[in-house]
Amino acid sequence: MNKILEKILGFTQNKYLKILTNAFMSIAAVSIAGSLFTLVNSLPIDIWQSFLTDSGLKAILSIPVSITSDLMAVYVVLAMGYTLAKEFGKDAFGAAVISLGAFMLLTPFSETQMIQSETGEIITQFVENVIPISSIGARGIFLAIIAGLGASRLYVFFLDRGWKIKMPDTVPENVAKMFEMMIPGGLVFVVFLAIRWGFSITSYETAQAFIYTILQQPLIAVGGGLAGALVYLTVSKLLWVFGIHGGMVAYSAFAVIYRTVLTENISAFAQGVEAPNPEWAWVTVLADFSIIALTIIMLFRSKSKQYKLLGKLSLPTSLFNISEPIVFGTPLVMNFVMAIPFVLLQPINLLLTVFMNNIGLLAMPTGATINNMIPGPIQMALTNSHWSGLVWGLVLLAINIAAYYPFFRIIDKKAYAIEQENAEEVENETVDTVQSEAGVA
Repeated sequence: MNKILEKILGFTQNKYLKILTNAFMSIAAVSIAGSLFTLVNSLPIDIWQSFLTDSGLKAILSIPVSITSDLMAVYVVLAMGYTLAKEFGKDAFGAAVISLGAFMLLTPFSETQMIQSETGEIITQFVENVIPISSIGARGIFLAIIAGLGASRLYVFFLDRGWKIKMPDTVPENVAKMFEMMIPGGLVFVVFLAIRWGFSITSYETAQAFIYTILQQPLIAVGGGLAGALVYLTVSKLLWVFGIHGGMVAYSAFAVIYRTVLTENISAFAQGVEAPNPEWAWVTVLADFSIIALTIIMLFRSKSKQYKLLGKLSLPTSLFNISEPIVFGTPLVMNFVMAIPFVLLQPINLLLTVFMNNIGLLAMPTGATINNMIPGPIQMALTNSHWSGLVWGLVLLAINIAAYYPFFRIIDKKAYAIEQENAEEVENETVDTVQSEAGVA
């Protein structure tokens, strides 16, 4: 077991995996900013929705959502280039700019458009000198990762070899950096231009088409569905049991899939169509959903003082999906009694939620990304923009309370017995002390 844990820890400490994870974390602010407008735009209140539509505000508020999803590949490539160069101690901003240029060299500058003629006939036309919006959105994320990491690493490699113009110390730093970037940046462009030409003579025509067909589509097909979401939720909790930050490890392993499927969902929401990855739309909501159930049990059903106090202290954090106080306070780490509901409830919650979607009792998620620092039932209502989300959230909370309770009784009973035993020992010591002092007197 120790060897397995060591390998997992080694996996999380891999330099390029850390770069990948940190890069995605660095652009989380963009997603959060977009989610705020998503929240306003998707409040499930009929009067509010009518007001947004009639006033034209709905279309305006959709713009931040669109630039979050439709330009995601641009944010990704900049983050990858910046984070890698920073990790290697080089000019991060310069590397980010070079990486963006390398990515654009691999991006197609033409697209096929479907237009309707005056007679109603659908005509296909080929348009050149345009950048398809899909190329810099969810479809381009995998290429953005590869181009960002590859271009930045080449940039660092060329700098390490001293292939740069060294200016005298008297030259201002910003001017010196400009000249320093010229040779390594130019060489990176030459490499990526050669790659673009290489793909142009293949049946794929572009690097993006190749990456999307060979890598992105199969990977999303395998990991982007229900099975992948179940694995993500299970692994994230299972690793916590052994003292490893499961959320970070799971996110590191699934970062590319996670970011891609959520971007596709956001794009669908912005276009007013059904979310292509409904299972993953629920993952963010359900990641720490059961923790509030355990907190409620501690607060209202605990006999031991320690768990009663932990419930009081953890209620505010648990309501807003911050699980660490409960995870370390109970503790759930290395607690193999509580591990059963802790690990299994999240995937079970997802299966039940998908089942309710499929039988029509729960409205499908809209694809909108909602800030996960919102109480679970309310977050569910915002995720599917329907009252059924709130109702199902409350039902699911009740199910989680019932599932946790028998396991919690085991540890609570033990804690209560220890408290009673300690109280008796303190009382006996006090009596002995009083008697001893009385005898001396």
